[in-house]
Amino acid sequence: MIHSAAFSLSLVVSLFVALAIILTQRFHGHLTHDSHSGVQKLHHAPTPRVGGVALCAGAVAGGLLLPEGTRALWWVMSLSALPALVFGLIEDVTKRVGVKTRLLATICSGLIFCVASGYHVAQVGLPGLDLIFAFAAFAIPFTAFAVGGVANAINLIDGVNGLASGTSIIILAGFGVVAAQVGDQQLLGISLVLAGALGGFFLMNFPMGRIFLGDAGAYATGFMLAALAVALPARNPEVSPLVGLLALSYPVTETMVSIHRRLVRAGTNPGQADRLHLHSLIYRSRARRLAGILGAPQLRNALSGLVVMGLPFLSTVLMVLFRESTPLLLVAIALVTVVYLVIYRKVALLGGITLALRPRAMSEA
Repeated sequence: MIHSAAFSLSLVVSLFVALAIILTQRFHGHLTHDSHSGVQKLHHAPTPRVGGVALCAGAVAGGLLLPEGTRALWWVMSLSALPALVFGLIEDVTKRVGVKTRLLATICSGLIFCVASGYHVAQVGLPGLDLIFAFAAFAIPFTAFAVGGVANAINLIDGVNGLASGTSIIILAGFGVVAAQVGDQQLLGISLVLAGALGGFFLMNFPMGRIFLGDAGAYATGFMLAALAVALPARNPEVSPLVGLLALSYPVTETMVSIHRRLVRAGTNPGQADRLHLHSLIYRSRARRLAGILGAPQLRNALSGLVVMGLPFLSTVLMVLFRESTPLLLVAIALVTVVYLVIYRKVALLGGITLALRPRAMSEA
């Protein structure tokens, strides 16, 4: 009952704060609007990009209803997220915070979490590597960097309506199921509060995109997902340490593919935005045709996110099924990665996209 009340309160508060931001945007839009200009932009009108404020409000409200023991861990996670949240919010308002600065802020959040909670990646279930992770001097910095990477990965997939928040809700549901199965009521409660906060925002973001997560919302969400991915096996030894990697395999794979693509394509670099993410390609091919078949062209953006959400759904289901088996989790990670790459190649070819190692005209890229 307590967890249900915390979930409900976080959802309602997030929903109403998001609605308030939308209704009052004429007063703050000059600061909070996300411009519709930009190579990676798929929306057609300025839209508030401070959904992270609604997310934060909902999460804090729901966290207040968690049991006392759970609240202690919840506040450690929440306070650890502050560097990622604050620097993301400054970028949302000023549009002047560099990519490297934001990456460092998310890594800083990861480091604070490791030190304050005592949780870090101490093993990966592979004998050779486990010898290295036994040394905290290596494991803690690695965990902090990985947490920062996941936070940025969620920001990377935040390109069409509902994709980042929907993906995160699916993953949180999986973490909640595993936590319930192993009797970890604290992580179950935290997963539900976060899912509720994201759910309230989701109702205003999907399908029409009336408000966006922004960097603050995406970084904070990614941080929390990564923190749960670290804490779940650290607190429950029967759970394989690879559960988080499988659950997060879609955003992680998207990030790795994007880095590789930008490194090998002439005239681009890893921090440069482009229009070749999986959701962007689906928007320009499958979603356009599906929206045409449905006679609802206004749903093209939302359909893009809905199609891609099949990947995190697949990885999360496999994570729940194989939570205790490192070998099966490795196979599942490989499977999801291959599925991603096959789909990516297919939609790229369908859309007439060439990934040649030379610059492309904007109309082709």
